Amino acid sequence: MPRKRPANGAVQLNVWISAEAKQYLDERFEQDGWHLYEQIEGYIQRDMAAHRGEVVEQQSLPVISELVDTTLRKYTAQLRTDLREDMQLEIIEQIKAITRNSDNRLAGLIVRAVRDSGIIRRLLYALVAKTHGAAFAAEAYESAREKAGQELPSRITA
Repeated sequence: MPRKRPANGAVQLNVWISAEAKQYLDERFEQDGWHLYEQIEGYIQRDMAAHRGEVVEQQSLPVISELVDTTLRKYTAQLRTDLREDMQLEIIEQIKAITRNSDNRLAGLIVRAVRDSGIIRRLLYALVAKTHGAAFAAEAYESAREKAGQELPSRITA
């Protein structure tokens, strides 16, 4: 007459193992109080979990790796863009400030040069007029003005 299976869905497993393995299982029973079937079922469940974990790892690792790589590339690109914008803003602001200061300095020097040349022109005219007469001073001034006017276009085109 066949034996009935227990209601919990368990099945019987008959195996031959070495005496050393059986002795180890008996020692574990004395230490932990686990019955033979509980120990063996625990070993099998841990092995199944490890095996399934390896399979899941092998299947999902490339996908996870790709997701991490994509995310890192995205954030790295964003950081580069932010850094580039920050550097550009800082550098452009400094260049604008330097250019403004340079332009102001250059404009001041040009104004001074124009003012000083006007003063020198008047002083020279007065000096020439006093030493050689007003007519000669007026003639020398007109001659110098015409020659300077002729030299300017040739220097600008060159």
